[in-house]
Amino acid sequence: MEEEESRRTLRRTERKRSHLNDPEPEKWTFWNIWVFGKHLPISWGIILTTLFLTIIGTLMVYSASSYEMGLKSDSMSEFKTQIAGVILGGGAFFFAANMDYRFLRQKKLITIIMGATAVMLFLVIALPRVPAINKLKIGVWSPYVNDAYRWLYFGFKKGISVQPSEILKIAVVLYLAKYMDDKHDTMKYFWRTNLGALMVVGALTVLLLFQPNLSTACLIVFVTIFMMVAGGMRMSTLCIGLVIAVAGFYVLARYVIEDRWVRIVSFMDPFAEENISGKSYQLVQSFYALGNGGWFGTGLGFSKQKHLFLPYAYSDFIYAIVGEELGFIRGVGILLVFLLLIYFGLRTAIRAQDRFGCYLALGLTSIMGVQVILNVLVVTGLAPTTGIPLPFFTSGGTNITIFLGSMGLLTAVSRRPRPEKEHVLPPVLHRVATKVNASRR
Repeated sequence: MEEEESRRTLRRTERKRSHLNDPEPEKWTFWNIWVFGKHLPISWGIILTTLFLTIIGTLMVYSASSYEMGLKSDSMSEFKTQIAGVILGGGAFFFAANMDYRFLRQKKLITIIMGATAVMLFLVIALPRVPAINKLKIGVWSPYVNDAYRWLYFGFKKGISVQPSEILKIAVVLYLAKYMDDKHDTMKYFWRTNLGALMVVGALTVLLLFQPNLSTACLIVFVTIFMMVAGGMRMSTLCIGLVIAVAGFYVLARYVIEDRWVRIVSFMDPFAEENISGKSYQLVQSFYALGNGGWFGTGLGFSKQKHLFLPYAYSDFIYAIVGEELGFIRGVGILLVFLLLIYFGLRTAIRAQDRFGCYLALGLTSIMGVQVILNVLVVTGLAPTTGIPLPFFTSGGTNITIFLGSMGLLTAVSRRPRPEKEHVLPPVLHRVATKVNASRR
């Protein structure tokens, strides 16, 4: 019996480590990009936390949108859109989680993804401004929504909508992961390595500013800096970059996109008479929602602020409705689940089999983490109002689809953990992993 149990344990161990003897194929085909039947380990932490946040977020979208949508047409219209995104995103999660993520390391593939994203961003800003393109009736148009052009619609009637800025986040992470994997030995050199990546990301960020979409541009800057610092970028380069970024943000917000400067000024004193009914109105109503929720909330579906007091309650300020209906304790509990998912993401990065997987996991985790932090800071009045969505909660088919797909990619990276004795980590994460292992001993 002991020998049989020992053999079973050995077979289980071999199956868990089977990926170590699974080299990258010389040529990728449709059939060898999948890992079905390879007995790779599953990161249930990522799967369960993603599933929990998706379910709660979808319920909150229905609760926050039902009243306003009911006055317009169908009370479940926004909920149906979210469900469609969840279904599509669930398929994306499944296929991404069972895909060999090393397939994404191909330079041609990343170039195609970046190029397609750049074309979509260009169309978003060009279609409304170039009447000649609209006269061609190509079945693609970009509507003006909430003082910006951010959506592409495909089709000759209602059409299918896509938000290219959401796709850009993943495209930038893939590009940086590949770039830093190739240049990992020279990441500390600005002119030789850092400048090239910053110029590519900066060019795409400029397209966002023409929408204008300053909030997503700032998010991409944060994620880019975070990844490059983890990859070994010098602190002196970081400090200079931050000074330039802050100065650029000030110029853009103050003199170019003046609406954003008004938001910053009103944020400083939201209850001022000239602000409370203007740019600070949404923030003030968010305060009322959070205060009305108390410790345990008013109950799911019993929000008062969603009755047209809080504008777009199902969008970027949905966490205010979460706080009102579920209360402070449950609201903090949801943030703890986000924190747990971030932990699983960082652990995946530390344990990744190769540098590309490490950078990919780090970038995907940082996108989610930065968005959660910024969204909650805005809703609670600790940061100026921006259009940063809350992952899994903010309504929108593109948003939920992209996030579920990105969590699928994170799961794919987690399925190929590295042997503990092999060190393929970038400099910063290598130091973190060394300290963690030392503390365990």
